Amino acid sequence: MKTRVENLYVHVPFCTHLCPYCDFPKERLAGNRMRDFLRGLQAEWAWANAEFSIHPRRIFFGGGTPTALSPSLLQELLEIAPWGQSEEWTVEANPDGFSLTKATLLREAGVTRLSLGVQAFRPADLAWLGRRHDRSAIASAVAVARQAAIPQLNLDLIYGLPDQGPSEWHSTLEEACAHRPDHLSAYVITPEAGTELIRRIEQGEWHPDPDTESVLFLLTQRILEAHGFSAYEISNFAKPGKECRHHQAIWSGEDYLGLGPGAVSTVSGRRWRNVRDTAQYARSAEIGPHPAHEEEEVCGPRERRAERILLGLRTSAGLPEEALAGREDCLSELVEKGWGRRWEGKFLLTPRGRLRADAVAAMLL
Repeated sequence: MKTRVENLYVHVPFCTHLCPYCDFPKERLAGNRMRDFLRGLQAEWAWANAEFSIHPRRIFFGGGTPTALSPSLLQELLEIAPWGQSEEWTVEANPDGFSLTKATLLREAGVTRLSLGVQAFRPADLAWLGRRHDRSAIASAVAVARQAAIPQLNLDLIYGLPDQGPSEWHSTLEEACAHRPDHLSAYVITPEAGTELIRRIEQGEWHPDPDTESVLFLLTQRILEAHGFSAYEISNFAKPGKECRHHQAIWSGEDYLGLGPGAVSTVSGRRWRNVRDTAQYARSAEIGPHPAHEEEEVCGPRERRAERILLGLRTSAGLPEEALAGREDCLSELVEKGWGRRWEGKFLLTPRGRLRADAVAAMLL
């Protein structure tokens, strides 16, 4: 009997330019590589359909920038599979180059949610992040998304940047809220191995400031709650009923299938990552039986439990106390410190506890 899969992630690795902080599999736009990608994805989809019982309920197209594709190639991508049969279909986009033509293609295909990579509004912040858009491009992208009647809008933001104190971040949050999004994601800038950001740190050009990051994190909670958003995960805030169900499914430990170069899958206790190189991905997918894998592992009960704790602590749903059996003394200590609370059989982190989520998880493992 085939394993049922309801959650899909599709990785589109192309960008018009490469940002200094991003470590996701990505490459600059190139016509032959995009054709390779589409052929490979079509072959991988055929394999996945034969291997699994796919009933897509929640789909997320990330990258890279899916909407960096030309309208004709974007149309091909949207027609590879019956993505539009899902309950929720999210597609990431960048403000620059996001036209009404592309927005309309997404809506007509059945996309229900656009996640716009705004990241910042201040020119200095955008320049430091290597972003090429400006306020007018953000406003235009929001306008065309609404004109195309895409039902839900998410804005992505990044904080912890140089010369960004509480006042500057407060202004950024207020400006984001003025666009009336249904959902906001606010991520602290995180240096990742192999990125330009790491080089800047190694050469002394910039260093993260954990104390300021903590202040900005708590400010985010307060400002967005005042605007009617709920923090349903450490970095994600939504108006009531507008949470990203794909994210929630992954955080709760459901299986998911990742398609595309570098995409990760976790199905029936097995985890694998597709090879990152687009041409190699396409060749191996077409030869079959599936794209070449860079990494494969079996996730046993201990690993799955650890993941469940790590992810569950980040969410507003928290963890059932039965999942933390034997750690009652630790739970009491966390409550006493003001880092957690117990409510209706669940353990949840307070805002102060969320600042220390990884440390708390290490205590509970």
